[in-house]
Amino acid sequence: MSRDENKKNNYDYLNTPLYFKLLGEQISRVPDMTLEKTLHNLQDIADDYLFDNGDLVHSIKQAIIEIKYANHIITELRARLTDCESEIRRLEMLTHRAN
Repeated sequence: MSRDENKKNNYDYLNTPLYFKLLGEQISRVPDMTLEKTLHNLQDIADDYLFDNGDLVHSIKQAIIEIKYANHIITELRARLTDCESEIRRLEMLTHRAN
């Protein structure tokens, strides 16, 4: 087995449900203030290089858009998670009443 094949197998954990769960937990713990500060810093960098490097500015602005979109999805998922958790509690209460 070559080193390249070994290297490929070392990253198999990236496709496991546990990896995505842990990654989601880390992302969900990022405070909104940190995100806003990061976006503000990226915008400042884009403004600084506006006339020097158009490709860099375009890439930074694209990253800002993608981060905002991902944050919106995370916010919606948090709301859905809260709804699901309250529904689970409601169903558990109904189950306990039935017993």
